[in-house]
Formats: sequence, C-alpha cells, structure tokens
Amino acid sequence: MASSETSLLPIDIIEEIFCKIPIEYLSQFKLCKQWHALLKDKRFIYKYLDLVQERFIRIDHTVQIFNPMQEAPLSSPIPEEFENISEISTTVHCDGLLLCRCNETRTKRCKLAVWNPFLKRIKWIKPMSYYSDNDFYGIGYDNVSRDEYKILRIFEEELEDDESSVIGPCEPVIQLYDFKTNAWRIIVDEATTDWSIDPPCKGVSIKGNMYWVAHWNKKPELFILCFDFSSETFRVLCNVPFQCSVLDTASLSIFRGDRLSLLHQREETTKIAVWVTDTVNADVVSCEKYLNVTNPDLPTLHTDHDLAHPSYFVGKNDSIVAWCEEVMEGEADDCVCVSVYEISKDGIARKVVDTGRCNLSNYDRLFVCGFLYLPSLVPVPE
Repeated sequence: MASSETSLLPIDIIEEIFCKIPIEYLSQFKLCKQWHALLKDKRFIYKYLDLVQERFIRIDHTVQIFNPMQEAPLSSPIPEEFENISEISTTVHCDGLLLCRCNETRTKRCKLAVWNPFLKRIKWIKPMSYYSDNDFYGIGYDNVSRDEYKILRIFEEELEDDESSVIGPCEPVIQLYDFKTNAWRIIVDEATTDWSIDPPCKGVSIKGNMYWVAHWNKKPELFILCFDFSSETFRVLCNVPFQCSVLDTASLSIFRGDRLSLLHQREETTKIAVWVTDTVNADVVSCEKYLNVTNPDLPTLHTDHDLAHPSYFVGKNDSIVAWCEEVMEGEADDCVCVSVYEISKDGIARKVVDTGRCNLSNYDRLFVCGFLYLPSLVPVPE
C-alpha cells in the first residue's frame, strides 16, 4: 500500500518488484509520487527496457500487440493523429520508439513520425524539403547518451526516365536529424556508397546503430550494412553467408539483445536456416549457422510478392517465432491471413494465433506485417 506521497516499502524493493511486472500492468497502478518518479527515471526506464520480452506489433485499422507468452494479441484504436493516413509504409523500431513513414490520404504526401505506442505519444518530423517513397530510414543514438536519438534518411534524388538511362544510378543523399537541434543536416561519408539496400529488408537497430541487408550495385553479393551514429559513417559488417534467389526469403532480426540473426528460407524446399553474428562491434565480424530446420510441412513464411516479408525472433528455447502474412487460396475469395508461427529447432511448426483475415481484393489499406517491438517507457524525444 502507498499513500499519495510515498510508499511504505523502500524504493529499491519497489524497483525490483516493478521489474518483474509486465509493462501493460504498470499503467494500471494508482501511483504515489515516489512510484511515479521511478517510472520517469531514465536509469530505471532503460533497466526495465533491457528486461522486456519481445513482442510483435501490427498496424492496421487497429494497433495489435502480440506477446508470444499470451494467447491473444492486445488491440487498441489507431491514434487520432493517424486518422488521415492511408498507410504506414515503413516502420523502424528502436527502444520502444517506432519511426513511421506515412502516406497522407488527401495530399498523397509522405510524412514521418516517431511514435511510442505504449505511452501513446507521437511527434511529427518536418522534412528538410520533402520525403519520398524511395527513402530508407534508420533511428539510433551515438555513444554520448542513449536517450539522445537521431534519425537517418537515405534517398536518391529523383530523375526523369531519360536522365536515369544516361546518368545511371545516383549517389544516395544522406541526411541526419538530431532531436536536440530539431533540424536535419546533410552528412558526407568518404567511404563508397556504391550499394543499394534491399527493399524487402526491414532495418534493425541494435545498441544505437542501424543494420540492413544490402548489395553492391555492380555485383550480386549480399552483405550486412551498418550505419554507426557515433562516427556518422557506413561500414560493411560482414557478407551474407548464403546464396539468395529471387523467390527466397531473407529476414534480419536481433539476437539476444546485442547480436544479429539472419533467417533464410529457400522457396523450393521451405528449408529454414538461421545465422548469427558473433558480435556487431568488432572490425571483423563472422556469421555462423545457428539453426537448420528441415521439414516438408514447414510453413512458407512469404507467399506473395505483394505482401510484407516476415518478422521473427529466436526464442530462449531456440524456437523461431515468426509473424507472417499468407494468401489463403481456394476459398470463395482469396484472403490474407496474418499469423504467428512457432517453429521448433526439430522442425515442428504450430500456428500460435491467427490475428486476422481480410479479403484481398476489397482491402483498402496496406497490411503492415508484424514488426519486432519492445514496449517501453522511453518518452518520445522533444
């Protein structure tokens, strides 16, 4: 029990109790001033964040957050600020903050927002000039302070078709937004930028830096690309350790909080392999096979080019938990089913939950497939 001013228990005991309570229940407490101050304390916020179990988040007409430890997703209304948005076409996650590129219904313009779904806070980020459908984004922080977040924008200047055929691909323009100054600036990286990020790849933020699957413009080799927010430079982390055909699925994710994992599913066999980096901080990074799952009954995690690539993470028991979109054929009308699968390392797959179905032909809003998400108390930077 607590009075309106202070708790009868020492604050360090309260802190340990709070660390064991799911974040969804923390907001239900009647907080005394001491408890309220604890939930606002930066040290506790990041201590708690490092203990949170991975979830998936899906944004449609509602916001669905699915915890694999529970049987059903939690749903809440889409924020009022998104009411005039026709789709959220890109989402990048960092510390419970979602960087969302949105398309406005009336003007058709792209907009950019930082959103904490748990705290229900949104901040719109004004562009230096405009946003484009061809942009890639990242969010992270440098090693000065974890709560000093920055946004990365990578885009190519738009050319007319005849100009593009003569000039060829342009060097990407790199912009960085700093919340401290509330402004964008252009940065110049002396290293080569003769690469392109693979559009299906969802960028991953780990320990303040961004990672994508990319390829060289003049050769087919895939590699993992890193942007370091401290040095404000790009670097090649390591080569992708497999050959990937056009119809294969390759997806990047966080592994145990401080490493990367890369899932590869072959289209013709549905065989799944998961590779894990030994670190992300060294000059030389290796990537070794961690799981190899073979079973003729494995689900195909990406069934249609018009749907999003799957999101996944490797659970503590080395199972693969994946949220994917499937086209369900053979019914009266083809529909999209959004499902969560758990695939054991022995190849046993079970559908944990079917989070929703929609008629494919009549669906007027883009599915945003489940993104890996950690609900947090991190405030949206002001």
